[in-house]
Amino acid sequence: MVLRPLSFVRRALEAMARGPFMTAVAVGTLFVALFTTGLFAAVLGGAERLLAAWAGDVQISVYLRPDADLPAAARAAAQLAGGREVQAVPPAEALRRLRASLGPEAAVLDGVSADVLPASVEVRAPGISLAQARALAARLQAVPGAADVDFGNAWLERVEVLLRRLRWAGLALFGVLALATAVLVSNTLRLGVYARRDEIEIMKLVGATDAWVEAPFLVEGVLQGLLGGALAVAALLGLHALLAPRLAAAVGVAAPLARAEVVPPALVLALVGGGAALGLAASALAVGRFLRKP
Repeated sequence: MVLRPLSFVRRALEAMARGPFMTAVAVGTLFVALFTTGLFAAVLGGAERLLAAWAGDVQISVYLRPDADLPAAARAAAQLAGGREVQAVPPAEALRRLRASLGPEAAVLDGVSADVLPASVEVRAPGISLAQARALAARLQAVPGAADVDFGNAWLERVEVLLRRLRWAGLALFGVLALATAVLVSNTLRLGVYARRDEIEIMKLVGATDAWVEAPFLVEGVLQGLLGGALAVAALLGLHALLAPRLAAAVGVAAPLARAEVVPPALVLALVGGGAALGLAASALAVGRFLRKP
């Protein structure tokens, strides 16, 4: 028999219409798995972009040794910073800032000499990325008299390590969900295959090949996967529209992350394509088991 793709699509749609409950269960299972994976990926991607945004607002401070020449250190920092804004902060100014930051508790500094605080050179680099901030901080280590260079790297690097571990956890999560979803959807589709066993046996008796019998079920699985992926994308977009402004206000970002940053086209294609692949694998598993029975 000659394979006719359009006829297979029509038969798959008819089968889905005849069994709406099983279709809903299969699509719902795919949706839950894809939405969970997509939500994890969107949160991870948003966190990475927020990390980059926070890094862009970081001020790099070069703390000097007590015997360092502050004006000379400021000139050297200006050369190393490539024209960025540089400010020399003597110990007295550092103490004044500390008092201002303490507010009503500033009295605890009464009697404290400014000499207890190191002089420093501050370099402001708006719009800089985390990698660029790290590279600039490394260059500023060469400032004469530099004792330490800080740009918030301690907590930023901890967040980077956390995000890196979450990426691996996300891959493991996707693998587990993909396997579990394929098995669950396969078992659901097996019920549909079993319900149509008489039709399949008649087709086999009149000479239908395994490919002819299997094709509509495979198309049905792909369609269910596409539908589950599309629903997952729609849910993610709705969740972004609902929560993005509130999260931006909570973390102190001027503007919420754009929809394309949280749910980029690559993620949309991955969810829809992944849904189709999962549906195809589940349907192939279900109908393959039936056809292999003696």
